[in-house]
Amino acid sequence: MEFLKASYLNTTTQLAVNSNTLSAANLFNRDPAYQYSSDGLDNDLTTTSIVVTFDSTLTVSRLALVDMNFKEFRVFYNGATANALTLTNADTTTSVYTGNADANKFFRFNTIQCTSITIEATKTFIANQEKFLGLLLPTDLILELSRVPSAQQYKPRLVPKQVVHKLSDGGTRIHNVKKKWETSIDLDYVSQTERDTIFEDLYSLDDAFNFCPFGTVTSWSGQVFESVWDGPFSFYEFSDNNANVGFSGKITLKETPS
Repeated sequence: MEFLKASYLNTTTQLAVNSNTLSAANLFNRDPAYQYSSDGLDNDLTTTSIVVTFDSTLTVSRLALVDMNFKEFRVFYNGATANALTLTNADTTTSVYTGNADANKFFRFNTIQCTSITIEATKTFIANQEKFLGLLLPTDLILELSRVPSAQQYKPRLVPKQVVHKLSDGGTRIHNVKKKWETSIDLDYVSQTERDTIFEDLYSLDDAFNFCPFGTVTSWSGQVFESVWDGPFSFYEFSDNNANVGFSGKITLKETPS
């Protein structure tokens, strides 16, 4: 389970695409109903190019690609094709794919000093389709939990914002406006050092960050969301009522607006 910085991509001025500029903003729109799609490149012999340029050199160690149809693609940084990402959690050692079959990929790699990230996609899952990508998330690690909580201690929920209509015959109609993630994580046996220098620092950010519970390069659900830590900081309770074994507390996360 990883807590990540807010996305480094948040404005269209950072983006350069070689097709369908009008849909480029969808690359950082977390609503799954919106995607970036090429236009007129529905041929596996053509290449769709997406370039993200940062205003300054940033530290980057995580990259998420969500809801894509890229079968053959490569990712590189700082404008040089030789700068493929050296992946540490991968089905391949570098970010070059010729036969990808996953719609969602979460890349971990050693921290790089980065001014730009480029994605070049050619072939698609179904041959000769337009290339599309739902979310592009370049970021860096804040915190990785040293112990994954048990299923009883991890409670993710997809919560709808609903308009409920009660009809004259007693029936009900529901309109779902949006669905947002909420998660609670109960942790035990947290040392005082961990509490004061890790978890309290995260709580004290007082700003949004990304949460990715189980990011992988294969068979990943694509679950990553920008969130805020809601409620009090409760890591002052002794675990098992024993002052010698550490502290217990709860992290409550709620997804931010899209």
